[in-house]
Amino acid sequence: MYRALYRKWRPRTFEDVVGQQGIVAALKNQIATGRVGHAYLFTGTRGTGKTTCAKIFAKAVNCQDKTSPDPCGVCQICKGIDDGSILDVVEIDAASNNGVDNIRDLRDETAYTPSACAYKVYIIDEVHMLSIAAFNALLKIMEEPPSHVIFILATTEIHKVPATILSRCQRYDFGRIKPEDIAARVSYVATQEQLELTEGAAALIARLADGALRDALSILDTCAGVSTQIDEELVRRMAGVTDRSYLFRISDALHNKNATEALAEVAQLRQQSVDMKRLCEELISHYRNLMLAALPGGKALLSGVAPEEEARYLQTAEGIRQGESVRAIRLLGSALEKMGRGTDQRIELELALFALTETPQAAQQPVQAAPVQNVPAQQAPAFGQQSAAPFAAAPFAAADPAPFAVRQQAEPAAQPQTAQNSAQQSVPAQSQDLPPWELETPPVSAQEAREMAKPADAPIAAAQQPEPLPWEAEPIQQKEVPPPVQQAQPKRQSLAAPAKGEPPQPFEPWPQVVAILETRDRQLYSHLKKSRAMYDGRRVLIEGGPTFRDFIRKNRESQEILKQIIQEVTGVRCGIGPYVAKTGTDGAVHTVEDTLRELAAQGVDVVYNDK
Repeated sequence: MYRALYRKWRPRTFEDVVGQQGIVAALKNQIATGRVGHAYLFTGTRGTGKTTCAKIFAKAVNCQDKTSPDPCGVCQICKGIDDGSILDVVEIDAASNNGVDNIRDLRDETAYTPSACAYKVYIIDEVHMLSIAAFNALLKIMEEPPSHVIFILATTEIHKVPATILSRCQRYDFGRIKPEDIAARVSYVATQEQLELTEGAAALIARLADGALRDALSILDTCAGVSTQIDEELVRRMAGVTDRSYLFRISDALHNKNATEALAEVAQLRQQSVDMKRLCEELISHYRNLMLAALPGGKALLSGVAPEEEARYLQTAEGIRQGESVRAIRLLGSALEKMGRGTDQRIELELALFALTETPQAAQQPVQAAPVQNVPAQQAPAFGQQSAAPFAAAPFAAADPAPFAVRQQAEPAAQPQTAQNSAQQSVPAQSQDLPPWELETPPVSAQEAREMAKPADAPIAAAQQPEPLPWEAEPIQQKEVPPPVQQAQPKRQSLAAPAKGEPPQPFEPWPQVVAILETRDRQLYSHLKKSRAMYDGRRVLIEGGPTFRDFIRKNRESQEILKQIIQEVTGVRCGIGPYVAKTGTDGAVHTVEDTLRELAAQGVDVVYNDK
């Protein structure tokens, strides 16, 4: 059976490991000096040699030949580990064995001594896939394992591993392999496999692998299946490196502020069944390459691009500012995040591209509700200035240019008003359970408003009056503001709290509350139109079935509407809750009717209204 090249040419000794000289030297030194730890953590991107080094280390600590830190590969232990006949080296896939029961079984197995080797080595690959319970079960055994047990954990996502695990391991970070090291290894393998690999093809494979030697060998294996003579064209065709000129066309359109052309290109790609999320990721990588290409010496930082694409990046980056690339990366990244939350992918991408065709200043401009007439520059108000006229003053006509002149001289008087506005804006952040008089300011009468509108000092008022404009024949006349119309308030009813130790009393204003509720919340009214309510001195207890209780529990808006209506009727801010009838000693249910009859027997006037 044919074996893939990355399996066939997997390193069997430390000397064969490519691009991880520092880690290899540390592991070999520990074996040579006998300072072998009980737990190791190998982390890094895919294809950098984590699992390979774990297997080599497992063979090296158990190898019968102690003359070298490298495993000999010819003794019975090394051969048995390679062919799987010795079970003292256990490789566990944490992605499929991620439960706490699997870790418990592993913990029980560690109590047994190895059958043939000096150490029992557990290699847990993709350890970040373990559940929280599994990690907790692993803690104690990793802290104080038997002397014959070694743990080697491997992961590509180190941030998902708990800190309690990290503190118990010796951590080694596997970096991406350099392109020149990958090209040399690929050329060596091609020579051994009787393949004619050109130098340019080897370099292209190394760049497409993006630091992963396994990916490079997989690309070489794919090309070898087509022809034994491998050049750049064959690598480009088999690796799927197609023409990505559409990325440059989109970026050029965005740079020229041509939203129509950019969106048309996206629509054409969508017609070709291109995934919008994948396109967004490609655009982010594209703008990253443009940003790097604009840097001095940034050519060496480009990865995963063909030589002709590299030249085009260097040429395009000359006309695009780095700030433009950074802004594009941020907007596209935000769109990509929203795509992951289930929103329409095409719309999110189009919104991001449209935003890139606008200048940052234009994107921050608020939308104006109505057009504003042109005003000479010398009469335009300074930024941040507001009119000093209070809210009770008569408004000016929209076509009148005089307000602009007033605003120019009103900056000192506008500061107190600004402070007042900011104070009012901070009020909604308070708790909703506060009484209404703590959330709202008392109303201001028309007379008080006029007094506030009057200047405090006559000389100051005279100085603040603007000069008459040349085109004005008469001074502007202010209109008298009519007093505010007082809204009719519902007649408030007093509440009598029950005595201490007494049961809740019937809530007398409840029919009025339900009548008002019919005009405010029809759905809530349908639940309460035939209900009754009690009052315990603090809350209004509402009698209702399970359907009503589920509805009111999930709808906070309806809760607030009901509280507001109760406050309008009674003048008191009350909480609401369910009325649950108590069960007597004989097992009979104590209903509302029973409570009313008891109150009537005690001489309380009970009025029943079933409207």
